[in-house]
Amino acid sequence: MIKKFAAILAAVTITCVSLASCADGHNSSSTTESAAASVTDASQITLPPVESQSGEGTASPEQQEQKIPEPSLTVDGNKIDISNSDLVMCTVDGVDIDFELFRYYFMYTLYNNYRGNAAAIAASEDMNKAFLEKVMTSIKIDKATSKLAAENKIELTADELKEVDDKIEETKKNYTSEDQFQNAMKSAYLTPEIYKNLLIQNKIYDKMYKTLFTNGGKYATSAEEFKKIVKDNDKYSRVIHILIPFYCKAELTDESVASEYENYNLSQKGKAKQAAYNALSDEDKAKVKEEAKKVADEVLEKAKKGDDFAKLITEYGWDPGMEYSPEGYYIIKDNSPFIKEFTDKSFELKENEISDLVESSAYGWFIIKRLPVDMDYVEKNLDAMIEEYHKPALNKLYSDTIDSLKIEKSEYIDKLLATSIT
Repeated sequence: MIKKFAAILAAVTITCVSLASCADGHNSSSTTESAAASVTDASQITLPPVESQSGEGTASPEQQEQKIPEPSLTVDGNKIDISNSDLVMCTVDGVDIDFELFRYYFMYTLYNNYRGNAAAIAASEDMNKAFLEKVMTSIKIDKATSKLAAENKIELTADELKEVDDKIEETKKNYTSEDQFQNAMKSAYLTPEIYKNLLIQNKIYDKMYKTLFTNGGKYATSAEEFKKIVKDNDKYSRVIHILIPFYCKAELTDESVASEYENYNLSQKGKAKQAAYNALSDEDKAKVKEEAKKVADEVLEKAKKGDDFAKLITEYGWDPGMEYSPEGYYIIKDNSPFIKEFTDKSFELKENEISDLVESSAYGWFIIKRLPVDMDYVEKNLDAMIEEYHKPALNKLYSDTIDSLKIEKSEYIDKLLATSIT
């Protein structure tokens, strides 16, 4: 059930946030989380069918009723009457957040960020406080979207609102009855009004983002100006690299994994090797790292001698991102998702220069080659690159807007535990 709820909630939530910065990246998919998180494409928002107790097929009405969570609010051990539609949990810039809407954000955060472990969160004062802060942050981000849209006079047209209605009707076709559709929403802590408003909010965010930050937008750098910026070697660095991880020489002891290993893609192979490495003793880990270091030294020697760098990446590299982005990574110095060692060295190199081994305590060794900026690539990917370039500006705009919101909490908010709402 936890996985099911997490998938449902992630599919329909408009925004979520982690204010903690995450420099996880040695591949293209590792990015720093931002104050303005991405919004799910409205066309992808779906509700799954209500399943039977066995997880297969459609449940009977009795089974459906058993699986639908019953809303409740308990504070200081006392059940609060939630039948009153006027029960307001908090107010954000004069907009009331009633219990039903607050419950949605609460449950989204619980399952998306904490895998539904309400009891464990409630047992820790620090964890519970952090959890409630995340709930409030999600609410504030959505209200910041509304405020920014209003300030910039961004509204949905009649046709765009009709698209929302059409989306809802299309979604209903996945269900055999209106009751089954309603039960699916209830199982995801939704009401018809909340569901529709999430879809509307989604479209508003997309429209606002395109209006303000994409090529030609109010806050966007012009295409001509951006082409000058991307050529500035102090602002952008285009690099390719070979990653030799600590774990690459670990032996696979799980027979089932070992038998399928050659059929794995590079990402799967990396995870299998890392799992094998993590299971080793400290002494054995040191031996594996020593063997991996020998490989890194050998590859570096080949690269320095002039061997084809792209072929070395294919033969020795462990970063799946290099498969997806063979043209290289375009790194923005002031907005890099990559670890500091990688970013710093990328900007220290001259064009066509190859680094020595760059060691990361988290990953292993990088061999980096800086390439000239490919303006043909830039032209083809201009809009996407301008959007990426403006992420810091978007984050700041959101942060400033969030800071400007006036928050009024009810008497219940600071007393809530992760187990207070069902």
